[in-house]
Amino acid sequence: MHRIKIALAGTGGFGSVHAGAALRLVNEGLVRIVAFAEPDDSCAAASPLNGIGVPRYRDYREMLDSENDLQLVSIAAPAPCQYSMAKAALERGLHVFLEKPPAITIQHFRELAALQQRTGGICAINFHDVAAPLFVALKRRLCEGVVGPVRAIRAVSLCRRADAHYARNAWAGLVRCGDEWTFDGPLATTGAHLLNTALFLADSEPHDFARPVSVQAELYRAKPIACEDTSCLRATLDTGAELCVHLTHCAPQDRPRAWTIVGDDGVIAVDDVQGARLPNGDVIPPEEFCPPTATLMRRLVEVILESDEPLLMPLAEAEGYVLLVNGAYESARRIVSIPRDAIVPNGDATLIAGIGDVMDRGMREGKLFSETGAPWAVSTAPWELREYASFPSRWIGDLE
Repeated sequence: MHRIKIALAGTGGFGSVHAGAALRLVNEGLVRIVAFAEPDDSCAAASPLNGIGVPRYRDYREMLDSENDLQLVSIAAPAPCQYSMAKAALERGLHVFLEKPPAITIQHFRELAALQQRTGGICAINFHDVAAPLFVALKRRLCEGVVGPVRAIRAVSLCRRADAHYARNAWAGLVRCGDEWTFDGPLATTGAHLLNTALFLADSEPHDFARPVSVQAELYRAKPIACEDTSCLRATLDTGAELCVHLTHCAPQDRPRAWTIVGDDGVIAVDDVQGARLPNGDVIPPEEFCPPTATLMRRLVEVILESDEPLLMPLAEAEGYVLLVNGAYESARRIVSIPRDAIVPNGDATLIAGIGDVMDRGMREGKLFSETGAPWAVSTAPWELREYASFPSRWIGDLE
């Protein structure tokens, strides 16, 4: 079998997961790793690629220009850098496996999509939940009509992030860093997979994702950062379903992510620990027989090799997620600071008093924070997404 020649750009952080996925495909005879690019010496030294003699570059652009027989690039870099790196790879006629998010703004996302169409490159995004056995099986049951048409999906993620988390790099906790948008809050970090997976489950076609047509969102911060650390949104999807999501980094402890799927014929409860509990009593366990990043990368390689199987997370299907995040910022207009009397210092972390109860009620009832009676919450207006083309349009948060 012809082996695809792959290079990796970024091996620190989640780049190590990309490297592990690529090595698994090496063992399966699908790819040959020809190079990796990593500017940080400690990350490069710790990479397993360094230990097996894969050539290292400090600059990904030098790697792209020097490796003439390269076919596929796996990119896992700081979120504000990924658009420009993917663009550089696609412009050279390469295929791309790109860590989420594919782009920060909708205009950059659509530039990548148009560039992919022009060059013929294939781009897959590592929204890895869509390859996890739990969600693959759940999507299949939903498409079979286990609860009838999906009318609502409610999702929640409560995380405890130490305040030091926002000192991990130059753009941590920022809405923008210099000229680059960053959105380093839960919408684009811990909540990204939650949102994308909800869009995946909301569509009744096996490989399709629902698209938001409008969104209403509220953004808050309790921690001493510029970005939001707590948010909620409610969106109308093109399938007719309603999506309601609550996210925070200010919970007293981490809780499993959870989704509630409401259909005409029943309700499904899903979380990362117990799996999916169906109305008929069936349970789909959260098993992972193969790391989902490797599954997504393998499928991309198979499609490059002209498999008839569909790409699992094509770039085009990630547009709904980018629209949700951009629209959330436009709807909120600014980030509201939580008042001091609602903030609870807790060791190394700043918490919001009673945030778990507020979010649980919002999830049960499909309400935003301002509709639950939270005294610190401020209502917002919906933002229309049908003709939306460029961020920022209504956002003023970083101008005040």
